[in-house]
Amino acid sequence: MHLLLALAFGLIGGLISGPGGFVFGALLGLGAGYIRALQQDVKKLQARLDGVDRPSADQLAPAATQVVPPVPATVPPTETRSDDPTPATSTTTDSVATGAQAARPQPARPRPPSQFEDSIRKLVSALVGFFTTGNLVVRVGVGVLFIGVVFLLVYAYEQSLLGVELRLTGSAIGGIALVITGWRLRLRADTYGVVLQGAGVGILYLTIFAAASMYDLLDMSAAFSMLVVLVVASSLLAVLQNAQSLAIFSMVGGFLAPVLVSTDMGNHVALFSFYALLNAGILAMAWFRFWRWLNWVGFLFTFAIGATWGYQFYKPEFFNTTEPFLVLFFAYYLGVSLLFARRKEVDLKGIVDGTLVFGTPVIAFALQAGLVSGMEFGLAYSALGAAATYVLLALILQRQDAFSSLLGQSFLALGMVFATLAIPFAFDNQRWTGAAWALEGAGLLWVGLRQSQALPRIFGMLLQLAAAAVFLSHGSADADATVLANSTFFGAVMLSLAGGYTAYQLAARRDILHKFERPAHWVFLAWATLWWFGGFIHELGRYQPSGYGAFDANNVNEHLFVLLAALTTAGLILLARTLRWRDALIPGFLLLPMMAIVLLGLDSQWAQKTPFADLGWIAWPAAFASLAWHLNEARDLPRPLPLWHAATWWFVALFITWTAVALTHQALPETTWVAILWGAVPTLLVVGLLNVKSRARWPLSDHLESYLGWGMAVMIAALGTWLCFTGIQAADPAPLPYIVIMNPMELTHLAILFVAFIWSGRLNETLLSSEKKTLRIVIAGVGFIWLNLTAARAVHYYGGVAYPIEQLMESDAFQTTVTILWTVTALVLMGIGSRRRLRASWVVGASLLGLVVLKLFALDWFNLDVVARIISFISVGVLMLLIGYLAPLPPARKEAQAS
Repeated sequence: MHLLLALAFGLIGGLISGPGGFVFGALLGLGAGYIRALQQDVKKLQARLDGVDRPSADQLAPAATQVVPPVPATVPPTETRSDDPTPATSTTTDSVATGAQAARPQPARPRPPSQFEDSIRKLVSALVGFFTTGNLVVRVGVGVLFIGVVFLLVYAYEQSLLGVELRLTGSAIGGIALVITGWRLRLRADTYGVVLQGAGVGILYLTIFAAASMYDLLDMSAAFSMLVVLVVASSLLAVLQNAQSLAIFSMVGGFLAPVLVSTDMGNHVALFSFYALLNAGILAMAWFRFWRWLNWVGFLFTFAIGATWGYQFYKPEFFNTTEPFLVLFFAYYLGVSLLFARRKEVDLKGIVDGTLVFGTPVIAFALQAGLVSGMEFGLAYSALGAAATYVLLALILQRQDAFSSLLGQSFLALGMVFATLAIPFAFDNQRWTGAAWALEGAGLLWVGLRQSQALPRIFGMLLQLAAAAVFLSHGSADADATVLANSTFFGAVMLSLAGGYTAYQLAARRDILHKFERPAHWVFLAWATLWWFGGFIHELGRYQPSGYGAFDANNVNEHLFVLLAALTTAGLILLARTLRWRDALIPGFLLLPMMAIVLLGLDSQWAQKTPFADLGWIAWPAAFASLAWHLNEARDLPRPLPLWHAATWWFVALFITWTAVALTHQALPETTWVAILWGAVPTLLVVGLLNVKSRARWPLSDHLESYLGWGMAVMIAALGTWLCFTGIQAADPAPLPYIVIMNPMELTHLAILFVAFIWSGRLNETLLSSEKKTLRIVIAGVGFIWLNLTAARAVHYYGGVAYPIEQLMESDAFQTTVTILWTVTALVLMGIGSRRRLRASWVVGASLLGLVVLKLFALDWFNLDVVARIISFISVGVLMLLIGYLAPLPPARKEAQAS
């Protein structure tokens, strides 16, 4: 079966595209065969699993397994009461047997296939059935014969064998003979006669077209008269015999005839006129018969061949002779959809209906774009014409009870799409295809959701991805294109809107989606967000503002982006409220990182002006308002919310500090006071947050743990890093004199350590409570580093040792000062431990004292000069004596309790 499908598809592909088409078609057919085989294997496996999972007879009827004592054969039959509606059993043995029989498990019912599986099964069954039902030999033989006739004609033409009249006459006679023979055999059950008629009609199509277009043996008017007769006759034959296969065979032959015999010099007017006749036959048959596949075949051949010709041969001067045919073909298949509605509801559940309703405008409009590409507003007018057509038809369908309401809704949706696209097309028509396909894909997905069919949904999503590829292939707008009024921007917005609508529809109908479809909701939500901001970023990147005086153009653009992000977030909040779609709030979480990126990416000369310059006075307040609104609205989204409250706290602190630093820089440029503010302002904010708990409102009341937990931890860590960084600098407090500890920089450092210690005492209210001891050890370590850096600064100012810090650390004055400082620190720690019986504190002090001694003998002994070495050793010796007297080793906890 796989090989038959591969051969069949390969023949079709070879007829259309030559050797490459044969290979592609064969692979496609082989894949179809494997899909069918896999489907059958899945069904068998499902049936086996159903049998395994079904309860056993013991579980269904335990009473049936009970041991029944033997009953004597002489037991009389049980009497039946006249008022008992249940007939009595004849013997006890029969009753037991009946009960056991009832307890047997019933065969498992096969799981009904899903809508998607059903669509695939029908498509595969139709393809397989075409080549396996009826007389397979004659079907393949006719195809081979037809191809042989084509090759014969082409070869004879190229080699000038026999006369042209003789060749064409023989072909016509052979075609007529096949039709007559097939008519006489039409009553056979194996469709033998129908196949012969289709082959004969195809050969006649080929012969007439070749005589008129290639050899000029027939006048065009005479040729078309004959073709009209042939179209009418073949359509009548198909309708009378209710033979869709005959119609398909004859139409395929007709469509392929001019392609197979073409010398690339044919008259396109003749070609499209011929195709117009073929489509007229299809439309006529659609009036009498509901043949989906015939219409689909006609649609594919008409637009595929038309698009191929346009790509290879179209020139602007051909417009007047090409446009009428495109409009006519569009009208044909629009009419076919209406004829469907006349007979029954159009369910749009398969390839055929979806292609006719949504594929017709997509492909026809794509071809129209090629025809009017050089005309100003040509595509805009075309979009308006299509919109008016679909809206008018929707209104007509609404008034006709016999017509499909779903088709009317689809037409109305298409009309709105084209009306929307007319605006960007009026500005630039180079990148319309992506936008059109994206909106069409969203419409197709809507149909699939409405009809609970997976196939249209999948095609709709894939069409949007293809739309993005087509859109990107056209590049960006010209440099001189109007900002926010060009096809690149409008196309990106249309892709975003289509993706957002898709995400909303998938979220609203999650209950009917397959498991593999459910993640698509998040994918298209991210997809819509990406295209929305990507379009605006592209436009702002091209925007060159003027008339702002001393304002920085780059900062103006970035602040415009902040304003856009704020307005977008506000719009998402309103959208989530209106549609009751909480997931619409998710992209709003991008506002905070966008604000941070813009703030950090402002001009490097930030210190000369505050973030409120260059339109920042309107952008930042709007952004903070939207940020607060979004956090308040997203209270029921627990996962990212705690982190986002903490991150908001970090950003607010950064923004306020940045503004204060910029204002100070304008008054006191290039001074230590500017650097001090980077630590002083956040420290004041931390103090304020620690003291606002008693009267806290939202957001602190709801997320206090986020602010006092990791939110404060990161702030303290940042301040500690700043402490270490600024500690290695001279930090001249001019115009104030330098006094150890009592100078602005070191007071700020001390305040940071104090605030950090106070905060660590409040960790019982947060998730960091278990880390309280570790955090205090870290704070103490940073404090010890601060003491050493303070000593280095004192040596700089009082000892005259110059920075940098590496040179200062190598000086004798610093080494002597550090030795004494470490010893005093050890004295304090050991004294506290001894007085408060804190053995751990005493041990830490003793360890530090051990380092001092090691330093004296390993470093100071060899590296310091005599005076410094003397001072170090004497100072340490005296202090150690004091330690031994004032801070003896405290008793262990058990000893203390015993005493």
